[in-house]
Amino acid sequence: MHIAIVGPIATADIAHLLNVSATSLPIGRAGAPLLVTLISELLRLGHQVSAFTLSNDIPLNQQEPTIVKAGNFMLSYSPMRPHAWRFNGLRLGRILDLYTFERGHLQRAIAQASPDVVHAHWTYEYALAALKTGLPHVVTCHDSPYKVAKFYGKGRPTRSLYRWLRVLMARKVLREASCVTAVSSYMKDEVQNMASVPVSVIPNPVDDFSISIGWVRKAPSSMSLAMVCNGWQKLKNPQPAMKAFAKFKKGHPVAKLHLYGHDFGVGQTAEAWAKQQNIAAGMTFHGAMPHKQLLQELSTADLLLHSSLEESFGLSIAEAMGMGLPIVAGESSGAVPWVVGGSGVLCDVRQENAIKEAIEHVLIPTNYTRYSLVARGRVQAMFTASAVTDAYLEAYKTAINKKPSSH
Repeated sequence: MHIAIVGPIATADIAHLLNVSATSLPIGRAGAPLLVTLISELLRLGHQVSAFTLSNDIPLNQQEPTIVKAGNFMLSYSPMRPHAWRFNGLRLGRILDLYTFERGHLQRAIAQASPDVVHAHWTYEYALAALKTGLPHVVTCHDSPYKVAKFYGKGRPTRSLYRWLRVLMARKVLREASCVTAVSSYMKDEVQNMASVPVSVIPNPVDDFSISIGWVRKAPSSMSLAMVCNGWQKLKNPQPAMKAFAKFKKGHPVAKLHLYGHDFGVGQTAEAWAKQQNIAAGMTFHGAMPHKQLLQELSTADLLLHSSLEESFGLSIAEAMGMGLPIVAGESSGAVPWVVGGSGVLCDVRQENAIKEAIEHVLIPTNYTRYSLVARGRVQAMFTASAVTDAYLEAYKTAINKKPSSH
């Protein structure tokens, strides 16, 4: 089967499949290493895969996509305007025409490759381009458009309008798509009323590497906690967790907190805030890093602290579980309770005292090993790359066998 994967793909995450240096190619779009996991498994199973993404470092007057191939795999980069609102040379900001320029490039590139089925990720520009090709398709929902608009849209008026315009894009996608999946039951409930077809649940895949470097752990003496948090935003809710760690450290002087993600590097927003609050002791700010390096770093931790107020799935949680790390996360944080299961303690992540108590409970020796055992087992039973890919292959067959929709 020839499968097209359309979505944000970072060159740094996928260059190993192409046997090239990441510096020789456009940068792509970061934020979805799970697509690399899916592509890798499809290739392992012998399928032909063509992947399509955008990159804002390609000249906007370039007519043909930048293409690189290796065996059964092709990666195609199309240009993306850098600015959402401001002019890009003589071109409008990309949100002002709802990514029409980018969607046109993607649509032409996909049509030229002529795959058997197109799998688009997220319900915005990538999915609109996929639908426009008229090819059999699967659209996967990774976030709730309304929740994103409500949480991320607060603050600057332009940011709010940007998110609500993307809601319009998502509504069009879900109204027209003939095969839709969601990454959790929570996400299915969020989007089903916008979709014109029943939404099925297929979770995100956990990279086999996460499982291979994990083990069922015994209670640690080092008390090394990790947080993966991309962006200093209200939805990510890092402040109560950082304050909770500071309180926990008072009773456990050896404890350390390692923080990863955008805005969490040396000299960045999170460190500046921690120093302002006088709670930075024991915290190490690593910032963003390539996915595989992040996984290697996480494997050295003892516990994942995840304070987000909402997740459509929570891939970093599942990856940590695959390594055998117990979890402390939000009891009302979207899909998080479903992903975590019995792999740790769920609490009110708005309350620093509740987070501190949850950390202490997890680190009780008898609790810790039990949570680690459950975490490994849950990932191996539900979230492996092979199980998720098998489910998507069935969805692809369903999409191909469906009659073309009227639109």
